[in-house]
Amino acid sequence: MMKHSLIVALLTLTGAIVQAQTAVKKEMPSLTIHGKTVDAQTGAALGFTTVRLLAEKDSALITGQVADSTGAFHLSGIPPGNYVLLLLSMGYDKLYQPIGAGSGRTIQLGTLPMNALPNQLGTVTVAGAKPPFQRLADKLILNIAGNQLFAASANVYDILRKVPGLEVAGDGTIQMSGRIAPGVFIDGRPVPMSPEALQNFLNSLTPGMIASIEIISNPSGQYDGEYKGIIDIRLKRDETLGWNGSITTNIQRNTYTLADNSLNLSYKTKKIAYTARATYTGGTGIRRYGAYQHLANTNVLTTRTQTLTGNNNPGLQLGADYSLRKNHRLGLQLGTYHSNLSRHAYNTLHTRDSTETQLLSATNSDNRAEPKQQNYSAHLNYNAQLGKNRLDVLASLVKISNKQQEDIQNRVLATEKLLTYWKTDMKNDILIRAAQADFQRDAGKGKFGAGAKFAFTTTENDLRYDTLAQASEFVYDSSRSNKFLYKEYITAGYLTYSGSKNKWSYQASLRAEHTRSTANAVTIGEVTKRSYLTWLPAFNVTYAIGGGQQVNLSYSHRITRPVFAQLNPFRFYFSPLNYWVGNPNLQASTTKMLNITYTHTAFNIIVQLGREKDPMTRYPEYDSATNILQYLGRNLPYNDFAAVELSFPLRVTKWWKMQHTVRGNYKKEQTPYHDKTYAIPITDVSISGSQLFSLPYGTTFDISYYHRSPSGNGLYYFRPTGNVDLGLQKSWAKGKLNSRVNFYDLFDTQRTKLEFREKHLINNQLEHWFGSRRLAVSLTWSFGRSTHKSRQGNKNEEEMRAGM
Repeated sequence: MMKHSLIVALLTLTGAIVQAQTAVKKEMPSLTIHGKTVDAQTGAALGFTTVRLLAEKDSALITGQVADSTGAFHLSGIPPGNYVLLLLSMGYDKLYQPIGAGSGRTIQLGTLPMNALPNQLGTVTVAGAKPPFQRLADKLILNIAGNQLFAASANVYDILRKVPGLEVAGDGTIQMSGRIAPGVFIDGRPVPMSPEALQNFLNSLTPGMIASIEIISNPSGQYDGEYKGIIDIRLKRDETLGWNGSITTNIQRNTYTLADNSLNLSYKTKKIAYTARATYTGGTGIRRYGAYQHLANTNVLTTRTQTLTGNNNPGLQLGADYSLRKNHRLGLQLGTYHSNLSRHAYNTLHTRDSTETQLLSATNSDNRAEPKQQNYSAHLNYNAQLGKNRLDVLASLVKISNKQQEDIQNRVLATEKLLTYWKTDMKNDILIRAAQADFQRDAGKGKFGAGAKFAFTTTENDLRYDTLAQASEFVYDSSRSNKFLYKEYITAGYLTYSGSKNKWSYQASLRAEHTRSTANAVTIGEVTKRSYLTWLPAFNVTYAIGGGQQVNLSYSHRITRPVFAQLNPFRFYFSPLNYWVGNPNLQASTTKMLNITYTHTAFNIIVQLGREKDPMTRYPEYDSATNILQYLGRNLPYNDFAAVELSFPLRVTKWWKMQHTVRGNYKKEQTPYHDKTYAIPITDVSISGSQLFSLPYGTTFDISYYHRSPSGNGLYYFRPTGNVDLGLQKSWAKGKLNSRVNFYDLFDTQRTKLEFREKHLINNQLEHWFGSRRLAVSLTWSFGRSTHKSRQGNKNEEEMRAGM
């Protein structure tokens, strides 16, 4: 029945496209406007200029957008009439451009020179004087290139720590308002990497490589339903023909040393552009974990674990973008990433009586592992502008292979007597195949879009445990070994329509996703099959009040499917007596979110409301006979959440600027546990900010800080946490050499501490330390030779979006 419903939905999409095309033919041709903003004195491109089209008779806002990083903009679907184009860029005088009443015309305005304000002419970075944050409908745009606010940032994580609505934990985990984990995109495409590989990749991206970052809090139906939020990183695109490059090294030091290095090369001709990017991460990272557990009237267990991870991780990305003919382009991107880790975890476990006065036992566990990952990807994309129609097609193939061997020895701490000895051998292969097509067409006074996608993912996991027997031979351990196979098919289709009228602009979308999955726990002979259809509506409406003010209302309905690790029913060990187990019966959760945003220039207030149905979580179960604490996966009935956020800049003097964000969060999740249901309302407040000082000799000094009050979830109380970071930046050799010095977590306060709420059941306390306190030094050298300027096309960055 669900398959039939999806077929009907897709046929409806096709029919709607045909009807829309027929209807448009009967309407009067619309107006299309192309242009590009440049500095009147230097001719340099003015990226991210605010573009507004106003009615000539009453100056009512008809439509608008933000130009891309090269200053190019493209307005379409405009009814015939008389208009005035208004261009705004910080540090420049306003520019008004009359637009005639021609019908069915495409107007090429060419380059539009903007004059710098008199008090800006003496500065060095006139073309870079853009506001760091711009709000466009439900999207927050970070202008990275040329912005002092991000000058002292060493990498993407440093930038995101300064973004309103985002939190970056010590382990690199990123969360948006409502504790939402966003998807990370590069130039409109998701990044299919493991969390560890993605962190290494983001650590290698410096501000000089990035044009802008778009934060999308309520994605439309054009994006996959799994993305409840999106961080889209738009890399710089050089306008010149010839070759250019840069080399960057970043060395970090706490107790150990870790280095990230990257080399970027590009070569462009009139027909084809080549890019190459090589990365290498080497050195050692450190983490610590501690736990305390006490069940009433039983023993008390305390455990401490220190993990050292050696890195030897090379990566390579190659790309080619070929112009087949005018408005037709074909692109190919190939990538590989190899993670070669050497991990040593040393754990101690002390057992005392219930009064904690007598030591009953003390053991240690020595775990040596060598995780290896090989990540290969290929993406082929084609895009074409056919009159009023635009077509984007993307095909992707990703293969991820993981291998890991472990040597685990448990001994008596005082005598080093061997208690147990395990060896493991794990193989995990993931293959992702995906294809997507997106279609857009000017339809009347708006824009119509439709698309379809198919993705097929297979995962094979084989984990073998061997235990040392009394005969000093290793024998197969069937109680811990596991073989798990997972297949997932996703078929999706969507419709969108956007437009504007007077001071109103709007977008509505409807997406349908059919999921079919098979989870085969071969070891225990359990097969779980699922098949379900999910409808995902979304909309956003913006009203331009005037005077730089606007109000935006957005709604989205999204889906979160359980990932492989959550489904696989075998043990992932934290310590010999602490582990978590996957659950193949987990259901997908769905989230409904409503956002209201008020913007007055750079001042923003955001109110968010939402409910997640069937959220996935882990809960602790303690066995007093064996002292084993295991964390089991399951679905909760619901999770209600809300947030209020205020962000604003302050300029104290010419050389002292501030950016602050204050956010209040509310959460209430229904948590059944041990025949009792907990529904505890939880609130917390977080404050983050950045103080930027422009010092003599072109030096920038930055102080960033973050604090979160006590928080938690239905079962655990989270202690307060926070950090203070320092950054110093200076350019040399006419801007070719860029140096940065950063000191992270100055007071060593960025730790995650949790306490179980119901201590009459179990007193369980956890602490994670990620080695955040460290000193980092980075150098970037830019080089190359360009022959002459390339011809600027009419494509803006928004048109680069494609989903995987």
